Order: sequence, then C-alpha cells, then structure tokens
Amino acid sequence: MNENDIKRMMKESPEEGFRALFDEYWSYAYTIVYSILRGIGSRNDVEDCTAEVLSDVMMKYDVLRDTSLKAYIGTSAKRRAIDFRRSINTHTALNIPLEAETEYTLASGDDIEADTESSDISAILLSKIEELGEPDSSIIIQKYFYDRSSSETARILGMNPITVRSRLRRALKKLKTILTDMDITL
Repeated sequence: MNENDIKRMMKESPEEGFRALFDEYWSYAYTIVYSILRGIGSRNDVEDCTAEVLSDVMMKYDVLRDTSLKAYIGTSAKRRAIDFRRSINTHTALNIPLEAETEYTLASGDDIEADTESSDISAILLSKIEELGEPDSSIIIQKYFYDRSSSETARILGMNPITVRSRLRRALKKLKTILTDMDITL
C-alpha cells in the first residue's frame, strides 16, 4: 500500500485509514522514537510515544495538502520523542510515586509495628532526599531506586560521569548527617 492509498483511506474512512497508517508506518515511527529515547525510556515509553505520534498524525495531518506523509510522520516522531525525553529528564524524580510507595505498603501481618516504623522511615528518607535538591536527589534516585550506573545517570541528566560520582558522594554525606541529626540509622 502506498502513501496515496493511505491518504485516500484517511479521507474516506478515518478508522480504516488509521489502521492502514498504523500498519504501514509503525516500524518507521518506532525506529525514530527508539533512537531518541534509547537508554532513557523503557520499551513501554517508546511504544506509548510511537502510538501518540501516529494518533497525532491521524488527527492533524491535512490529507488535502500535497505533502509527504512519511516526512510528516518522521518530523512528528522526532519532535514528540524529543519532548518526551525532556519530560523524562526534567521530571525523573517526579516520575517515582514516592508517597504512593510508602502510603500503600501492605503490612505483612507478622509485625505491623515494625512495618509501620519502616514505612515512616522510608517516607522521611524520601523527603530528605528530595530536600537535597536537583540534581543530587535525581542522582540518588537513579542510583538506588533504578540501580543505574554513574555513566547511565550522567547520560540521563546530561552530566559528566565523574561529576555524577562526586555529587553522589557529597549528597550521601549530607544525607547521612541529616539522618544522624534526626537519630535515624540505616
């Protein structure tokens, strides 16, 4: 099926046109999105972003104009993936539902008091990590919540790996001091 057939289908029957667009250009859009989100987003992020690209194309592409559908998809995929990447980089700490992890922890039933104390300590720890500010809080979260290396974290945050390691060391030292002052030991 060629581009003109898909344009015709999009005009005559949007549902069939969307299916044809999806079948024909999914791989193309996915490849572009993947190349931009590689190492940052998960596979689900790449798939979601690709689906958004094709949905945007279906909603916004003017089938009456004589413009290349493939070029439009390529540009849309690139722009959407870059926006998605920026969103991930700037909201990394916000993507982790910190409160949800501590508020909805189910008690094991064995030792409810210990579970509650652990949950409270986790909440305090997470709030103190957030108080360290950026990029220190993001570096700690990337290291200890996502188990990412310094080089992976550096790539995500747009920093040098050596800087990430030294900031991590200093941030942990600050965090230890803050927790010690609160009589919390881990």
